[in-house]
Amino acid sequence: MTIGMMKIAAQIVTVALPTLGCKVNRCDSDALARALISRGYVIVPPSEPADIYIVNTCAVTHEAEVKSRKTLRRALRINREALLIVTGCYATLERDALAAIDGVDAVVPIGEQETIPDLVAALRPPTPTNTPMPVGLSASIERTRATVKVEDGCNLRCAFCVVTLARGPVRSRLPREVVEELRGLVGAGIREIVLTGVRLDAYGKDLGTNLSELLDVTRDLGIARLRLSSLEPIGIDDGLVRGLAAHPALCRHFHICLQSGDDGVLLAMRRGYTTDRYRRIIAKLRGAMPDAAFTTDIIVGFPSETDEAFQHTLDFVREIGFIKLHIFKFSPRPGTAAAGLPNRIPEPVKEERSRALFAAERELFRRYAEGLIGRTVEVLVEGTGPRGDGLTPQYLRVCAEFPAKAAGWIVPVRVTGVCEDCVFGEM
Repeated sequence: MTIGMMKIAAQIVTVALPTLGCKVNRCDSDALARALISRGYVIVPPSEPADIYIVNTCAVTHEAEVKSRKTLRRALRINREALLIVTGCYATLERDALAAIDGVDAVVPIGEQETIPDLVAALRPPTPTNTPMPVGLSASIERTRATVKVEDGCNLRCAFCVVTLARGPVRSRLPREVVEELRGLVGAGIREIVLTGVRLDAYGKDLGTNLSELLDVTRDLGIARLRLSSLEPIGIDDGLVRGLAAHPALCRHFHICLQSGDDGVLLAMRRGYTTDRYRRIIAKLRGAMPDAAFTTDIIVGFPSETDEAFQHTLDFVREIGFIKLHIFKFSPRPGTAAAGLPNRIPEPVKEERSRALFAAERELFRRYAEGLIGRTVEVLVEGTGPRGDGLTPQYLRVCAEFPAKAAGWIVPVRVTGVCEDCVFGEM
């Protein structure tokens, strides 16, 4: 832990937890929030004035680091006298640089996050009138769904990725702990549960089990919907495909990271698979679950990515038929193998390639969505009223007029039309 100059201030009442990056970061922030609530602190939205800010940072790209620093400055603008603690991937990798920022009181790496409640209590104890509340479940709970972190860390060494440096190797939660938490969420009326991790497909490798076996023990818990976060192709085998297809509550939406559709670029990225292997994985998943929908991540402008290599990616994206792309422009991450690679791609070229992928994404989404017109889909209702909305198992946003009593329930909706990033429907 790196501690800068401490502020002497009154007793603490409110805490804001601005969080950047992935669902794993969100789960970590929610765990901190529950621990602080149990000690008598009041959690407020990040946009509101707070006595303490705990900023959970991201370092997956240079842009993510820039946003993390902006978030620190925004917190200080809202309340210059606030206690400011920084954690997350960026804080783990650049502890000294962040500790040197004026106004930062403490920098806590990911491996020491459990010390944050004690640190906060020592520096800014809550007012005696604040009544501690129960910690509750260790999941990120929204109105309609909960996200449960079952694994942290990654053993891969992709050339571009800094996450392994920040989070370390795979570490899985015991199956019985996961099952206990899932039972609690089902009992609380949560209709959809998302299992997440830095490398979800590698769950259990450190425990002598695997993700398929974890899924198997969740089948009889009464979960209405079970969704997975991202999977790596290298961790998807025939056993996992069978396990996915056999789960009655599993959402048929799979985010399978691709990064490039060119074999030469994949080799340089150290991804451990080829486009042919990826193609065969998708074919097996579609064969077992014909209604499955796929999304992915793409990095554009990796060093030495030629026009031809990018065209391979564009063609492969269209071949697979992804309904959504998460597109990132390559940025060198300190400490990674790709940081020193020559033949950098100019920013205007990266931008042009990103636009081409966004155009392909819009085309593919519309084609998929138009195929649903006239069909009935199951929607987990999130927003109600004339502008209500919700999600299908395939992670498709559906806009319709939902009555207030439908909030949080799964209802049938007939698809009537398509817009840029959702479909319209009626109950």
